[in-house]
Amino acid sequence: MRTIQELADTTSSHNTDLLVKRWLERIVDAAQKKFFFTQFVQQFDLPPGTKDLVVPYRYGYLATMSDTTTEGTPMTWTTMDNLKGVTFTPTIHGYGIAISNHALRINAVNLIQAARAELANYLGDTVDLAVATAVSNATETTTVSKGAQVIWGGDATTTTSLEVGDVLTTGMVAKGKRYLTSVSAFTPTGFKSAEAKSPWFPEPASPFVLFIRPEQEELFLTDSQFINAAEYGSGEVVANGEIGKYLGIRVITSNNLTTATDWAVGEDTAGTTCIMMKANAAGGLAWGQRPRLRVFEFPSELEQRLILETAYIAQPVHNDAIVKLKVLDA
Repeated sequence: MRTIQELADTTSSHNTDLLVKRWLERIVDAAQKKFFFTQFVQQFDLPPGTKDLVVPYRYGYLATMSDTTTEGTPMTWTTMDNLKGVTFTPTIHGYGIAISNHALRINAVNLIQAARAELANYLGDTVDLAVATAVSNATETTTVSKGAQVIWGGDATTTTSLEVGDVLTTGMVAKGKRYLTSVSAFTPTGFKSAEAKSPWFPEPASPFVLFIRPEQEELFLTDSQFINAAEYGSGEVVANGEIGKYLGIRVITSNNLTTATDWAVGEDTAGTTCIMMKANAAGGLAWGQRPRLRVFEFPSELEQRLILETAYIAQPVHNDAIVKLKVLDA
């Protein structure tokens, strides 16, 4: 004998897995993070059969040279010891997606194409993050040697002394520009280094670039001083993610900057290390293997496989071409 429950009506809410479904024949993409740091560093390719690449750079122009002022006397020779090199050793990275033949047969969506887009997006973001991390970790200035310089929000001198309201300001941007162009280098605590730094200046092919997060972009877009100055000449090329040009510095919004939640002790506010740097001088990206995508059948598993293979490394080159602006997001 059937129970009352068994005789209950069966509606469309039951057995939903058996309903006829029609899938849209395209994928509605999630928002992709854009890749901006790789636009502003030098990229190098290692020749086949090479494990390491040494990128030579001038540590700084000679401050003095021996001067012979008397005729008939031997020349006094100057030692040129200002050329150095950064060693790039790319590391291997591989990513793969396997799709069953059955899934390929029953799906209206082109799964191979979708997988290719996933791999390309992931690698692009990963490489861009590697570049951002490399310049963010650049060696900082000490009392005896030049390096990257740090500007703090408000009157802070450490991450833990930041307070609510110690956000990025246009005044900090102006100070960062001075830090890049000056021959004086300062430690994170404000002491002048005994070693002079290179005086960097923006050039059309190697501009000054300021990387900020959306939190700082919001502050700038409500700052009349920034809005009034962030103008471009006609026909000027605007880089991906660029929101303006302030004091001749290109301002780029990126989500790949270093962030922290343990700054400003006792405050529930995240912090960001914004980066101002001289493009094509601050950092480099070396490829041991440019991204290579292969799609092939794997009959023993009844599937198709996609493999993305690459080898790369990102590193700072000129540490003193980098200024870190450490601020809270609110």
